[in-house]
Amino acid sequence: MKRIRILMMIVVTLTVIGLVGDGFRLLAQEQGAKAENKEQEKVKDEAAELKSAALDAVLMMKDEDAIPILEKILANKDNPDLRKKALFILSEKSKARALPMLKRLVVEDPSPEIREHAAFCLGQMQGAEGVDVLLEIYDKVNDAELKEKILFAFSQPQSDKAFEKLKSVAQNEKDEELRSKAIFFLGQTGKKEALDILKKVIEDDGAGVEAQKNALFALAEFGGGEMVDLLIPIAKSHKNTEIRKHAVLFLGESKDPRAVKALEDILSEK
Repeated sequence: MKRIRILMMIVVTLTVIGLVGDGFRLLAQEQGAKAENKEQEKVKDEAAELKSAALDAVLMMKDEDAIPILEKILANKDNPDLRKKALFILSEKSKARALPMLKRLVVEDPSPEIREHAAFCLGQMQGAEGVDVLLEIYDKVNDAELKEKILFAFSQPQSDKAFEKLKSVAQNEKDEELRSKAIFFLGQTGKKEALDILKKVIEDDGAGVEAQKNALFALAEFGGGEMVDLLIPIAKSHKNTEIRKHAVLFLGESKDPRAVKALEDILSEK
């Protein structure tokens, strides 16, 4: 019996040693795999940085040399970050070559991110040509987020036609979310004409409370005496209590003497 117990102890000891050894081996393998992955990530990052630097150099090249390189990068769907950078560089190149390429990408590219970035680049191009392309395609696309990017482009001070389109969307768009975005961007234009549109939306009972609130916020962004003149009657007599409360807050922020008097009047009402 004693011999059997000794043999059993030896077996258990060897088993434990084996398990510990396996644990050390697994730990070493895991650490080795992590180190290898870290090294691979470092190599990938360095390669990405080098490609990005090479693309910076393309910006300085002549159009006839740069455009074919940019076309190849934009055709490669595997590197979205590099494609977005290529879009920006393309928008800085010859408009005759860049405009049709950017238009095609806005309409046809399978990546929503690339479509939206192409729209942004068109809106940022010098002159009205890029915005004109967006005006042409706005009603042809169905992607709401893409339309939002195009509406932002319309708010930039480059095209009277774009401003007219923004006004139209702010007043007539059936999609409530897009209409609200157009109202907000209308307020960002800083154009006095936009004040009249915002006032109409706020007074329109059929516009919906969210659209009215967006119009009110956009109105408050203008600042100045005209904004206060428009806010006072809204704060005092608008049919919707929520809209009146927002108008009161914006009046308080204005610190205009007329706003102070209007708030005193409201507080003294019985």
